Amino acid sequence: MKAARFLFFLYSSFVILNSSFAELRIRDVFAAAPDSIFPLMTKNNRLDQIDFRENNMKAEVKNKFDDHAELLVLTDKYLKLQLSEHCLVEMRLLSDSTFCMVETYNAPASDSRIRFFDAAWHELPQTIVRPSVDDFLSEDVETDARLALQALPLIKASLSENDDNITFELQTRELTREQRESVQGKVHEISRSLSQP
Repeated sequence: MKAARFLFFLYSSFVILNSSFAELRIRDVFAAAPDSIFPLMTKNNRLDQIDFRENNMKAEVKNKFDDHAELLVLTDKYLKLQLSEHCLVEMRLLSDSTFCMVETYNAPASDSRIRFFDAAWHELPQTIVRPSVDDFLSEDVETDARLALQALPLIKASLSENDDNITFELQTRELTREQRESVQGKVHEISRSLSQP
C-alpha cells in the first residue's frame, strides 16, 4: 500500500513538473480564451479550428451569426483569425508568457485595438503608444490633407508572425481622391518592438 502511494506521488510530481516546464503555445491560450473575448464563437469552434489547422485543412467554421470565421495562420507563437468579414484578430506570444492581441475592424477603413494579457487571460496594464499622425507623414504633406488625417486618425496595427514587432499604418481612405493622390508616397509605415512602450 505504501509502495503504491509512493509511486502515485512520484508520478504526480513528474506530471506537475513536466507541465510547468512545458513551453506555452498560442494554440493553448486561444483554446482557453473566455467566451467574453470571442463572443461570436464557441469554445468548440475554436478547438475545431485548431484541429483543422494542425491537420493542414481549411480552418473555417460558422460563428454564432452564421458568418464564416477562419483561422488563417497558427504557429507556436502567432495566430491570425478572420473572426468575421469586418474583424481580424492577431495574437503574438511574448517571451515572458504574456501575449499581445490586436483586433482590427474594417468599416471600411481599418482601425486597431491593442491589448496585452497574461497566459490566464488577465488583461494587463501594459500598453504601446500608437504613433501620432505626424509621425507617418513626410514634411511636405499639404496642410488640408494633414488636418483631415488628424481629425480622424484611423491606424491599423499588424503583428509580425516571425518576431515581437508591431507595424502601424495610417489609413487614408477618409481623404478625398485629390487628397489621397497628394499624399501618395508620403505616408510611411512605422514598426516598433512590443517590448518597448
